[in-house]
Amino acid sequence: MKKLFISYCLAALVSPALAASELIIGKGENYVVTADKMNMSVDKLVISDNATISFAEGVDHWELLAKDATIGYGVVIDGSGKSGAAGEAGASIADKAAACRSGKSGNSGQSGEAGSQGVDIFLGLDAHKIGNLKVIADGGDGGNGGIGGAGQDAGKILKCPPARGGNGGAGGAGGDGGRGGNVVVSVNSLDPKIEAGALTAGVRVSVKPGEAGKGGEGGKGGSGSEGEYVNQKTLSGSQKWVGGGPGGRFGPTGEDGKEGSYGQVFVGGKFSGFPSVSTHTDSYEGFDKYRTAVDPAYIEDKKAAQEEIKLLKEQLKKLQERMDSIEK
Repeated sequence: MKKLFISYCLAALVSPALAASELIIGKGENYVVTADKMNMSVDKLVISDNATISFAEGVDHWELLAKDATIGYGVVIDGSGKSGAAGEAGASIADKAAACRSGKSGNSGQSGEAGSQGVDIFLGLDAHKIGNLKVIADGGDGGNGGIGGAGQDAGKILKCPPARGGNGGAGGAGGDGGRGGNVVVSVNSLDPKIEAGALTAGVRVSVKPGEAGKGGEGGKGGSGSEGEYVNQKTLSGSQKWVGGGPGGRFGPTGEDGKEGSYGQVFVGGKFSGFPSVSTHTDSYEGFDKYRTAVDPAYIEDKKAAQEEIKLLKEQLKKLQERMDSIEK
């Protein structure tokens, strides 16, 4: 019997796996992956119909290797990132300023928190059956920025020039969305009559980026000092009207955060690493270390193909030279 694919994965583990004889998740049960279970290796895996798998706080990846796996229908693995908290609103200055004093500016809103990244998930399964499995590893949304505080109203006129209202505080910046997790569902069929592709036909994966948080609105400006009549002898009487001071400006709106990036997905047979074109710099590096042994026949076929291409290029070059000589 050929070596199981799982043996290659075990040999390539970056960190020690939590070894257990079996993992059985009952029908409709919710299984929580805690920090001590982020790297697991089991002889037998059974995930019954409508079971769910979720992740405790602080778990950023999950590696599960199983030598004998059966997965039922309606199974969901939810490794979605958490949404960032919204920023707090900036404090407003409610009391009016002292006489003849301009209002103070409102405080700026706080920035929204960034959404967390989706959980990186690696399933290396020697499987009998996979009914349907949904793996969700979307990035969390960024929190919205807090609104700016309102500016203070100016003090009253008291034998002094009109005073200006305080400016509104700036809105807080929106938080960045988290990146989607990297998900691998690598399957080796234990039934020679069933291809890996048939087993994974019911697998669906989502690794969408978290949405950017919106920048908070700027605070409202405070009112300028009110106009009023002051005692002063004029040609028309003993009082003179003095216009009020200008109101404060609205605070600037905070900048929106940035949308997260998509995660990477592999669903199929033997996993040999994500494409080298990946631009992710914050992904879990361990996944690319799960590389299967390369089939010697594949190496020989590749060499033969390269030699054939080289020969064809040489023949094409000679043919072109002949054509050039005929045209001359």
